[in-house]
Amino acid sequence: MISTQKHFLFIHVPKTGGNSIQNILKDYSEDDITQSEQQDGLERFGVRNKRYNTRKHSVLSHYKFVLDAEIYHSLFKFATIRNPWDMMISFYFSPHRGKIEWNRDNFLTLVDGVRPIRHYICERSLFCQALEKIGLKVNTVNNKKLDSDIDFLMKFEQLDRDFKEVCNKLEIPYSPPPKRNSSTRLHYSEYYDSELREIVRKKFAEEIEFGNYTF
Repeated sequence: MISTQKHFLFIHVPKTGGNSIQNILKDYSEDDITQSEQQDGLERFGVRNKRYNTRKHSVLSHYKFVLDAEIYHSLFKFATIRNPWDMMISFYFSPHRGKIEWNRDNFLTLVDGVRPIRHYICERSLFCQALEKIGLKVNTVNNKKLDSDIDFLMKFEQLDRDFKEVCNKLEIPYSPPPKRNSSTRLHYSEYYDSELREIVRKKFAEEIEFGNYTF
C-alpha cells in the first residue's frame, strides 16, 4: 500500500496483521480497496493501484521497478514480521483456505509453498523477478541484512506499540490495529511434532534469528 501524500510504502507480508494495518492506512493511500464475492470489504478485501499495477501483497522489488527513483527513495518503507511457527498455523487455518480440520500432509504442502519474508521486503534484480515469474526458484540468500531495504520492520507480537511508532513517524493519528481476518484454532504449539517444528525452523531460519523467535 502506497501513499505519495504521506510518503509511505507498506509491504503487506501475508498473515502478519496486514489487513488491520491497511484498514487504517487506506484513508491516506491512493490505492483502491476492492471487494469480490468471497470478500466482505472489511475482514477480507483486495488492494489495487492501476497507475503502478500493484496489488495487496506486491513486493518491494516491484515498487522499486515501477516508481520514479526520487519518489521511491522518499517513501518510509515498513512491514511486519511474525513468529514463523505461529504464522504457518495461522496461514493453514486462514478463512480463505476453508480448512477447519488439521491435516499434517496438507500443512507440509503449504509450508513448501509459502515464501520467506525476504521475498517481500528485500530488493531483487529484474532478472531474479523474471525467473520467479516462470516458476524457477531463485536463491536470494545473501549477506544483506533482512531489513536493509526498508526503514522499519514491526513485530506482530508487539504490533500496537510498533504501529504507534509508525504513526508518529508519518504524522498521522494513531489508532490501535483492529483484529482482522483471524482464524479459530488452538495455540500454534498444539499442532507441531518435532519433525514439523524442525522443517519450519529450517525454512524460516533467517527471520527466526532476526526476530529472536523461539518455539
